[in-house]
Parts: sequence; C-alpha cells; structure tokens
Amino acid sequence: MANLAASPRLVELAAARELYRKARFSEADALLESAEQTKQIDPDAALLRMRVLLYREPARVLVYATEHAKALKTKSFRAETRLLQGASYARLSDFASAESHLKAALTLAETDPAIAAEVRYQQAAVAWMRRKLDIAWRILDGPDIDQAPERVQVQRFVLQGAVAASRGDMVQQGAILLEALAFVQKTKNPSVLPWAVAASQVCYLARELYSPALRESAYAQISAVPWTKDLDPLHFTALRAVGWCHALEGDYFNAFRRLKDAALVAESPAWRVMSLCDRSYLARSLGENRWAEQERNDARELASSIDWRTLDGEERFALCLLAELFAEHDGPRAFAQIAEYHKSGKNFAPILASADDRRVTALEAYSSGVVQWALGEVEEAARLLTLSYEIYSAVQYRWRAGRAALALANITGAAEWQERAGKLLSVYPRSWLVNVNGAERVEELPGVSELTAAQRTVYDLLMLGLSASEIAQRLERSQFTVRNHVKAIFKTLNVRSRATLLARAARGAV
Repeated sequence: MANLAASPRLVELAAARELYRKARFSEADALLESAEQTKQIDPDAALLRMRVLLYREPARVLVYATEHAKALKTKSFRAETRLLQGASYARLSDFASAESHLKAALTLAETDPAIAAEVRYQQAAVAWMRRKLDIAWRILDGPDIDQAPERVQVQRFVLQGAVAASRGDMVQQGAILLEALAFVQKTKNPSVLPWAVAASQVCYLARELYSPALRESAYAQISAVPWTKDLDPLHFTALRAVGWCHALEGDYFNAFRRLKDAALVAESPAWRVMSLCDRSYLARSLGENRWAEQERNDARELASSIDWRTLDGEERFALCLLAELFAEHDGPRAFAQIAEYHKSGKNFAPILASADDRRVTALEAYSSGVVQWALGEVEEAARLLTLSYEIYSAVQYRWRAGRAALALANITGAAEWQERAGKLLSVYPRSWLVNVNGAERVEELPGVSELTAAQRTVYDLLMLGLSASEIAQRLERSQFTVRNHVKAIFKTLNVRSRATLLARAARGAV
C-alpha cells in the first residue's frame, strides 16, 4: 500500500476534483488510484477518493477509510471520514451504524460549519430513508444547514422534494425541484451529480403530473445536463420519462426517439427489458401490432435470462409492463410474469422513493387488474383497477388514473367511469390514450391507404422514429431501396420531408 505521508502534485488533485465535479467518477477514481500506485498521496486525495466511490460503490468507502485511518489523523479529516462512512452505511441500509458515525462526525465538525451542515443533510437523508418524515423535514428546514456547499444545497432541495413526495404531495415536490434547478442555473460551474439528480426527478414528475412548467423544464434539462457514462442510470430515467411526455402530447416521433436513446444507456439487461416493453406498449397503442409483437417477444426472451430476485431496484417494474403486454394475447403467460414479479420481493433499496410508497401499490394493482381481466376474473380485476385509480387520483397522476378509469369503463360498461376518464384525459387530447378511446389513429389518416404494401411497411417504421438505415437493417433491404420508398411515400402524401409528415400526422392532417 502506498504511503500517504506526502502530497501528490497539486495539478493531479485539481484534475481529480474537476472530474468529480463533472460526475466523471470512473476517470477520477482511476486517476487517484494511479497516484496511489506511483507516488505518495495526502489525506485530501484520500477523502476525495472516498467521495468518488460513494455514488456507485459505498461498501468500498468503508474499506478504504479503514485502510487509510492512520493518515486521516486531524480532527477535520476524521470528521469528514466519519461523514462519508455514515453516508455509506445509510446506502447499505445499516441505519444504526450510519446514525452513530454521523453523530460522531457532527461532534468532530463543531468548528467546521460546512462539514457540520453536510452532516446534518446526511442525517436528514437517513431520517427520510427510515420514513421519519417530520424529522427529515425539520433538519432540512433548519438554519444550521444553510452553510452547506453548493452541491449539498442542491441535494437539500432534492431531498425536501422527496420528503414532500413521501407525504403524498407531488405538486409540492415539483415546485421544490424547479427551485433546485433555478439554483443550479445561478451557480457557476455547478456540481453535475446533484444537478442530474434534480433534472432526472423533474423529468419523472413531468411524465406523471400534468404541469406545463415541469414539462418544459424536462425538455430543457434533458439537453442541458452534461450527462456522463457514470450517470447512465439517471440519464435512462430522464430519457424514458421525456419519451412518455412526448407520447402524452401525441408527438410520437420524439417519443420513440427518446425511448430509443434510453435503451442505448440502459446499464443492465433488466433496464433493457423495460425499454423493449416501452416501445412495444406504445407501438401496440398506435396499432403497430407487428412491431409491438417483435419488441414484446424480445423483451420476454431477455427477461427469461434474468434472476429478478437478486434485484432491489425499480427495474423490476419491467415484469409488470411485460404482463400488461401479454395480457390480451396470452393470459397464462401474463399471469406468470406477475407471479415472477411478486417472487422477486417488495424490498427496494431505501434510497429509492419506491421503498414503502403507495404509488408502487397502484402500479402493481393496475398490472394485476389487467391480467385478471384477461383471465376472466372480472370482479377481482375491477377491485384492483379501482384501487389503482384511487391512488393515482389522490396523487394527481391524471393520465394513469384516466387509464385505470378507461379499463374500468370497458369492464363494467358504466358511463360513470367513461366520464371520469374523459375528464382526467382532457388535458392530453392528442395522446394514445385518447386514441384508444375513439379518436382517429395515425394509420387511418387519408392518403395512407393509397400506399403499396412495401411503402406501407416503410411508412409504419418511419412513424416509429426509425431512420432509413435502421429501416433497411430491419427489413433486410438496401438503404437505396428504402430511400426510394420514402420518396414515393412523400409524393403520395404530398409532403417534402419526414418532419412535415410527422407534424401533419400528429395533427391528423396528412
């Protein structure tokens, strides 16, 4: 092991700090590790490396702190070490050890307001993970956290939003997150990780809540955040959410484009299953049954290779989506997917909002209700879908509540459910949900029926957002042939570009 008595070159430490600020954690870790192998490093570098490790590998922080304990002798170094150990224990769900280390860190940091403020933030995070919401809010709202550095201030906003969400007030969460992003915009060279966390959550809420302010912020942030490979999980969530925002607006070209982008940054097979389900679900809703079936079968095949019981994250929701997709085609297979989901357990990592959250109950109830309906269990299906509707209505997730109401209208035939669905979905007049409720679909627009069979196949894939090269690969045809078909489609439909075609299709005006 390297001797930590002397300092590394300041330029290396400065470079590592800049990589950390930019959320390029893997590169920062490699640089610091290389310094340890070739020269002596100082405690500041050791503390920085622990911060680098905290985001993705909290267990390594504990090992590293033990290895370098002798070098971190001063009171301030010990305070920061205890802080990082406490944060690591919290992410590993050892809350007793987390609280013990954070208490010790607070005592050691009595003369360092910035570290003391960060300790208080971490104590609030532990309280939130344990769903002690009043304690978490009181800490976050206290004056002793005001002296935290900029990155912690952004994290403070995000955590306050999470507390509001755990209380069931997603509208307040959205307002707090917008405030966080306004704070970021005023900051020179902001720390990218907390910015990305805030942006990702804004995107998620923009999908769920009807809020033009959240939606416009989501569209802006998806391009503004300097996403890195180390931020792929957050980037995936943001891209996927923005894709569904576009779908709810009837902008299917950008919906499929963003869902495709999300698939490219999916860091595990489970998340790739989710991406395939997304595309299949939307393609099916738009009447693109052949494409939907292929994506659905690819998702099923990939899902069969995963041990879902080893996962503790939200990627398990892919099984619920997969069950919904198979319900109308293969009820027993859909039931098996729901059973697999329940076998995987209901324990989520405590740092996730899904831990002990009734929105998870609503999601499970909707998927199970759709499956029970497909199996002919009408009474149970109605009970589950009503539960889903009630929860989503309570948290103001209009489109999800409206979707549940539509299903209940189909099951019961009651005009009341149809009326409720209409009111909830009135703010999404161009979405696929309104289409399945009787509006005109893209493939039924005037002029499309005049296309040849080959042209219609290419047209369908164009409307799903595929490029000419992707269509050529999918159909095993040359790009030259596909481009000729595209030219013929444009001529038949009297448009000059795909952008014009998509714009008119979205308005029902081709």
